[in-house]
Amino acid sequence: MTTLWVTIQEQFEAFVVGLRELLFVLRANSDEMLADLGCTVVERSVLDELGRQGQQTVPDLAFPRAISRQAMQKTIDRLIARRLVKVQANPRHRRSSLLALTPAGQRLLAEIHRRERRLVSEGGFPLSGAELQRTTAALRTLQRHFAGTSA
Repeated sequence: MTTLWVTIQEQFEAFVVGLRELLFVLRANSDEMLADLGCTVVERSVLDELGRQGQQTVPDLAFPRAISRQAMQKTIDRLIARRLVKVQANPRHRRSSLLALTPAGQRLLAEIHRRERRLVSEGGFPLSGAELQRTTAALRTLQRHFAGTSA
């Protein structure tokens, strides 16, 4: 039983190292891909979430990233200044406005998604669709486990 635990622990450590290395490479690739658009990786993430989830508050956006509301507000302020995100009244909360993509934000996000799809479609991608599905499912399971949720 001890051997199995060490093996699983070692496999997990190797997974974390590999994931961290992949994240560094993905961030560098994203920085390069987004440079001419004037968009940071963090801004891209916020635009994507607003595109997928719809209206969100600053705390809604900050919480899953484990950053402060104040840090997220700085990113939002840059996106508002560039007219990529707009502020809307929140009927459920007086002080925490809702944020939404503007048409310019929607266009920028569509261009980012087009570029990202090209990374996979230009051939030589090393994983099949089924492998990506299994990997995504495993990552979501780990995310829920470490976040302390079971759903």
